[in-house]
Amino acid sequence: MNMATPEIAQQVSAANHKVMDELSCRLIKALLTQTKLPLGQVANHAGLANPRALNRATQRLFNATAANLRAEHADANELAKDPLFGEAITVELPVQGPYDLGWVFDYLAARALEGIETVKDHHYRRRVSPAGASPVYVHVYAQKRALHTRLPLSCGSAQSWLARVVRLFDLGVDSRVIDRALKKAPVLGASVAAAPGLRVPGAWDGFESAVRAVLGQQVSVARGTELANRMIEAYGGGDFPAPRQLVDQEIAELGMPGNRGRAISTLSQWVAQQSLALLEGEDTEAFVEQIASIKGIGPWTQNYMRLRIVKNVDAFPHNDWVVLKQLQATPAQALKLSAHWHPWRAYALMHIWRMAGLERQRRKNKL
Repeated sequence: MNMATPEIAQQVSAANHKVMDELSCRLIKALLTQTKLPLGQVANHAGLANPRALNRATQRLFNATAANLRAEHADANELAKDPLFGEAITVELPVQGPYDLGWVFDYLAARALEGIETVKDHHYRRRVSPAGASPVYVHVYAQKRALHTRLPLSCGSAQSWLARVVRLFDLGVDSRVIDRALKKAPVLGASVAAAPGLRVPGAWDGFESAVRAVLGQQVSVARGTELANRMIEAYGGGDFPAPRQLVDQEIAELGMPGNRGRAISTLSQWVAQQSLALLEGEDTEAFVEQIASIKGIGPWTQNYMRLRIVKNVDAFPHNDWVVLKQLQATPAQALKLSAHWHPWRAYALMHIWRMAGLERQRRKNKL
């Protein structure tokens, strides 16, 4: 099991809390100054119980009541409406240290789900409304080297969408700490110097990413994404299927080995029975350990789930085909070498994948 040390886990937790505190501040201010929503609705979108809790938060963050803070921005417009996003607010996302925008957006683009996600020119859009309903999107985009998100207010709470954005774009770490640790490590130094701020994109939805980890076993990213899109069309009616929608399906009919299809059905049944949210943390790590008993799920799949769902900064799939080829090593040799990158092996993996991608491009250019 790849788990970060308690000391590193504490550092990551502290960095994440710092980001979430800053985001809470920005979210509340955006809700009060970009809209004229009643304070009860503002509290709900900010993830707070009621207006009293909202006032306690604004007193702590701004030394002012919610009403006074809003009054200071009396020129606030009516709730902004956009033909693509509907009623929404815009929040600038805090980024700790360098951030390689190209890496994250390219990573997400290669795995985008048809009809659900669109990634182009440093813009990421995710449909959060059910298929067939009037479409509502979360939008994340880069502008002047800063990240911003447009959060809808007509479908779910702004705070819940913001938490998913933080996970997906890996905003809860300080890349300066990670880069300092990896810059002197064997194999990685040149890549870290050339591409500071590589992040590990997280899971928008834990169950979706768990299923896609199984779909991606021993196949290319393109093939794994193709299978996920087939699954959406066959079982989800335009949305990624919920756990109960996959329990009784013959998933191998999509074009995969029978064991793999049955593994997805069993995984779905466990998630449904246990009502698991599959968010980052110890509960999900325990689940990832548990699924090793499912035939058709191996160590690579577990470590990929740790990477993107558990958000374990030390997760490392040492038997990954790209890793073995890039390092010219056996799984045992790769695991031994990775000890030099502890406790940031998830970020070391991003550099290995980056280096492999550059080599593929160089070979392609020579043709």
